[in-house]
Amino acid sequence: MENKSNRLKKYIKPLYLVPLLIVILLSGYFYTRTYHAVNTFTYSHITMDTVMEIRFQAPGVRAAEEIRDDIFNEVERLEKLFSRSISDSDVTIVNNNAGQEPVQVSAEVFYVTKKAIEFAELTEGAFDPTIAPLTDLWGFFSEYEYRVPDEKEIEIALELVDYALVELAPEEKSIYLPVEGMGLELGGIAKGFIVDRALEILTEAGIKNAYVNAGDIGLIGYRPDGEPWRIGVRNPRDERDMIAVLPLVDQSVDTSGDYERAFERDGIKYHHILDPYTGKPAKELASVTVITDTTMDADVLSTAAFVLGIDDGFKLIEELENAQGIFVTPELKITYTGGLQDIIEFEQ
Repeated sequence: MENKSNRLKKYIKPLYLVPLLIVILLSGYFYTRTYHAVNTFTYSHITMDTVMEIRFQAPGVRAAEEIRDDIFNEVERLEKLFSRSISDSDVTIVNNNAGQEPVQVSAEVFYVTKKAIEFAELTEGAFDPTIAPLTDLWGFFSEYEYRVPDEKEIEIALELVDYALVELAPEEKSIYLPVEGMGLELGGIAKGFIVDRALEILTEAGIKNAYVNAGDIGLIGYRPDGEPWRIGVRNPRDERDMIAVLPLVDQSVDTSGDYERAFERDGIKYHHILDPYTGKPAKELASVTVITDTTMDADVLSTAAFVLGIDDGFKLIEELENAQGIFVTPELKITYTGGLQDIIEFEQ
């Protein structure tokens, strides 16, 4: 059997996820409010390079606005801890100190990093939170600097990708990357964590019906009309088309697709979901949608399953308790786990 550490170095997770049902047209930050029915409120906020939309019922405008402010203030606070784009975020400071010294971080960053390592172990590295060097090499950290690296560059970057090297000190809540050039990238788990935190605030406020969408979707209860929330699964080859609809209650959904962050060079399309063995875009699937009890789990598992491919990815999701998945190949062949048999609705 291949040495575990070497095998783990071959794995990589994708960094960026985009919304399942919304198109990003703006940058910056804004609030909007509309009323869809009596005591039903919808608010939007730009964060984490995407639009977060929350929809819920509340007893009045003042109560709804207080909940809105609590959520979006918390989202901004967490983004400042996790974002690699922010120079003084916890993650940026950890990365800047790679090979030098441990860095004491916030409880939230320590928790999410610890969970990321656990998911990396569960998926045998198909999800790896240390893929920042390879992500940067391809230019996926910045959508304006895409490039196709050569084989030697990929080989060198892969040597810096190994979650097993990360040193966590629970008592100090410190993180240490022991090799200079290593880098944490928690985008593939932190967004789900932040959506779950929004759901927690809603629940603590006594909200019984809510929808949160930041690309990763989290649901509380039913729609205001008493019916399950209806979540569309996008056709990976046509953004205007949904290949399926899922009626869901109290669950979370995330999709990883080869259409999310991609570019073309010399007639070849490249996307951000990189194959762990080659360091190049995975080719076996077009999209994976995962349904679980928490948004953080859905966030991570959709990435890992895409990387693993149709057979191993399907096996991963099928064997997990409280997880279901939909797998779409580049030829638009659809496969889904048994727990969806009685609820999935296909578009005609």
